Amino acid sequence: MTPTPHQPLVPPMPAVTTVLFDIDNTLIPTRAIWQHALDAVATRLAGAHPGVSAAVIASTYVSTSDRLWGDYDRALAPLGSHTAARRHVWESALREAGIVLDERQLAAHVDDFAHRQMRAIRTVPAIVDAFRRLAAVYQLGVVTNGDADQQHAKLEQAGLERYFETVVCALGNGHRKPHPAPFHRACEDLAVRPEECLYVGDEWTADIVGARAAGLHPVWITPTGQPPPGSAPTTRFTSLASCLAALCDHAARRPIRETEPT
Repeated sequence: MTPTPHQPLVPPMPAVTTVLFDIDNTLIPTRAIWQHALDAVATRLAGAHPGVSAAVIASTYVSTSDRLWGDYDRALAPLGSHTAARRHVWESALREAGIVLDERQLAAHVDDFAHRQMRAIRTVPAIVDAFRRLAAVYQLGVVTNGDADQQHAKLEQAGLERYFETVVCALGNGHRKPHPAPFHRACEDLAVRPEECLYVGDEWTADIVGARAAGLHPVWITPTGQPPPGSAPTTRFTSLASCLAALCDHAARRPIRETEPT
């Protein structure tokens, strides 16, 4: 059964001192923002290249992006920077769609795609207020598979960065989720044991399986409300808002921390 703000979280919350979060499609609706930006840039490109439709450009980019980012360590990491990786993905996709841009055009296009996504991130006052309330009681942190520059910028744009005492960005820094290393890095940063931490995320393998294997207590954000594919009991919510409501309900019954986050 999917928890509501009036049902207990698992484990018993008195044991929890720290709540960690994923970013993409957990704190920020990245997937919808990404798709909207992709549709816009594909339409613009199709207008400049009449022989290729926007639908072909978008679908080719999706398949190329999934393939290359899915093989990050071999296909993209050797390029040396995340900017170079993003350019390579777009260059590969456009070439497959029959479009060739020069270096200046390609760089401008990649920047436009990134800026469209960043500008679409909105501060949601109710979410910000929930984090303000949680930060008074719990240590808060982030564990993400993204790169540091973009992920910090996303949190800043959403008005949330000030509430997190650690932001662990795994891309380009060794192991990525579901490996336990980034989860344990966050625990070390905050001087807590894994069993004292909740971890809230949307991806079953990277977030839920990964957090549980690292010794944290996972909380699954699954908009469809689908049952977990694993057999272990899993606390789940259909939205970030409902999860934060439950956490704030528990926080209201806990003492304020002696030291406020800075």
